Amino acid sequence: MKKLIIGILISFYTLSASAHSSQIATMTLAQDQQNNWSLHISSSFDGFRNQLIKNFPDIKVDDLSADDFQKLVIAYVKDNIVLNGNSGFIGELREGAIKMGHQTDLKFRVTGLPNKLSTLQVKLKGFSEASKHNTVFKIIDPTVTSKNFVIKKDNQFAVSIEKANGAFQIKGQEENLLIPFIALTLLVIMSVVIISKIFRKEEIVLRPV
Repeated sequence: MKKLIIGILISFYTLSASAHSSQIATMTLAQDQQNNWSLHISSSFDGFRNQLIKNFPDIKVDDLSADDFQKLVIAYVKDNIVLNGNSGFIGELREGAIKMGHQTDLKFRVTGLPNKLSTLQVKLKGFSEASKHNTVFKIIDPTVTSKNFVIKKDNQFAVSIEKANGAFQIKGQEENLLIPFIALTLLVIMSVVIISKIFRKEEIVLRPV
């Protein structure tokens, strides 16, 4: 449990210098010792406000009460985050809690995901093609903490992650590196063969004169 708490705190505050930007958010999918999943999101107040204004043009967001604003943020997040684990398990965000402030934090209990993730697809909806928003996402389970994955316009606000050799990585990353590795290996072998031919002593054959 201590490792889980420390991991979540690190994920929130390692980017503290830029966390107040309305274009940056952090999101952590964490699993405790009882295999319960939770989703933790941190962004600036303006970041959430701007998204509500863009996605709810018929609502005067600035005229909402604090309670209504919080309810709308929770509803927006629930509707616009897709978690697909192990190609068939859909994570459902439940029991949202929010702490308002210049930096606004949300926490959801997540149901529907398997205890052990082998793959995970994360998709954020509600962002336009012109958006410069970046979400720094990571996974924490009792055995491993993943590196940061950036969800942004360049990857259509979606990432596909897999667990390989005990670590979470972008899906297909190893396969993408395999072809260059094979090509490099073949090049080395060919170079060795060519060099060996160059420096090989020619066999002397005695012929009668």
